[in-house]
Amino acid sequence: MIKNNLKLICIVFALAIVCKNTTSQELLSYQSLYTIKLDNNRDSTPSIGKSYITDAQGELFLDWFDNCKSWVSNQRMFIKFRNSNNVGTISDINFSLKESYESSELEFALQVKENNLLVERVNGKGKKGEKVNINISRPAEKKIELPIDVMFPHEHLKFILTKLGSSETMFSKKVYEGSIPNNFLNISTFINESKSTLAKELLTDDVLNEFYTVRMAYYEDKASVASLELTAKINKQGLVSYFKYDYPDYSLVMDLKKLTINKKNCN
Repeated sequence: MIKNNLKLICIVFALAIVCKNTTSQELLSYQSLYTIKLDNNRDSTPSIGKSYITDAQGELFLDWFDNCKSWVSNQRMFIKFRNSNNVGTISDINFSLKESYESSELEFALQVKENNLLVERVNGKGKKGEKVNINISRPAEKKIELPIDVMFPHEHLKFILTKLGSSETMFSKKVYEGSIPNNFLNISTFINESKSTLAKELLTDDVLNEFYTVRMAYYEDKASVASLELTAKINKQGLVSYFKYDYPDYSLVMDLKKLTINKKNCN
């Protein structure tokens, strides 16, 4: 159960990556650290005879930067789970992503470990032409052709950022980012009009302290039920202050703990 859910966690990592020239605001390169905990306020009834998550604690580290040709992200999520049978699992996920400014090319690498044992490793590239062409190099070589309207992750976020504060608050897009290597995801997005702020001591003067609440539902293939529902609080510079992942059996909450802004240098 944990393995399948954590595979989907990698999907939302890409949400926090900022894109070039998406709004009139200065977009940021930065490092951020989030604390992870189980949402104990969720009202859910465990299935009879089925184990369920009773505790989850960990951290999410995101490092993304503008390399003057593309946006690059290196991300690590480390979580300790414990279930109702008092069995513990340690999950360690690393996900790297590079997407060109114009969103024409993509490179990605995913590594998933459970209890320090490798359970999944995926590497691949994507390129847009008349179709969206994906070349998987690991775990086995494979070529995939997707419709031309499939977006890459930065491209998708770029679209979302342009809609913050606008009248268009609901839309659906097809997105490919590599953690589910054989297909794209259908992502339905709703932007709430309400906004929130963070404690000033967490931010520097060049960070906009106005965060929009964005909710997204992720659907695999032709499924009618979402595999994951994500709530994120994001500003127009691409900074995410809060994540909430809602899975069928449990929810995880992630709060920003530390932020470091990195200056762009393309000289």
